Amino acid sequence: MGKMILFVGKEFPAGNDMASGASFQGRKVIASSNVPPAEKEGEDDNNGEVQKAGGILLVNWNRSSALSCRSLALKCENEGGLDEAVLVFDEFYLATKYRDVDNNAQILEELVGSYQYLTQELIARFNRQPSRMRKLVFLYKSNYSLADGINSSTVRASGIELSNPLIAAAAGAFKAYAENMAARLAAGANITPILVSCDSQNDLSKRDSSLSVWLCEYLDSIDALKKPLSPKQKVSWVKAGAKNPSGFGILGF
Repeated sequence: MGKMILFVGKEFPAGNDMASGASFQGRKVIASSNVPPAEKEGEDDNNGEVQKAGGILLVNWNRSSALSCRSLALKCENEGGLDEAVLVFDEFYLATKYRDVDNNAQILEELVGSYQYLTQELIARFNRQPSRMRKLVFLYKSNYSLADGINSSTVRASGIELSNPLIAAAAGAFKAYAENMAARLAAGANITPILVSCDSQNDLSKRDSSLSVWLCEYLDSIDALKKPLSPKQKVSWVKAGAKNPSGFGILGF
């Protein structure tokens, strides 16, 4: 088995297609899950802490718990350590999942703090082995907001789930954190930050397996570069489906 990759933020089973796409590309895949252990297919020897479904290793993640973020990072290390970690903010998925949530504290913990806690834990563990090259990917799949619905008759007529104010704000926090964490890591050598955006008009938006296949190919192409990405390239958003970074055509939001 090749590289080990983590997908977190779109919990199994919703994130199954994304995880399966990476598995198809030869990755050993770990994915976050919110399915109770009794409902999963079998378990490994790790006291049931890491479950398996279709060859994917599943790790429970309590978004609101900083301790759970530390535990998730530790379990990944116990499986051999990550080569790539993908933090997914799928705004449409979250807008649907948190449709009836109007608790600011819950959103702050689960959709803002969670990504920041986990990122810090992953980076801390990556830095314990500075000779091992890692990639930290922030994948943002955008959605239309209530404000977009007011400003666009097309959006209003689409009938899609729009991001409420709390979800839209959390999305903004994710983007800002991703950009500035990438900036902090940009000068380093052992952790390469990658920012990927995928809007609702993108052909890959509704095909998570294809999106994951493209992402793995894109990450592999970075390894093949003769010259590392520049700091500016590391803090620039790449549109899902973009060409491999040999010429590195950067496309923003």
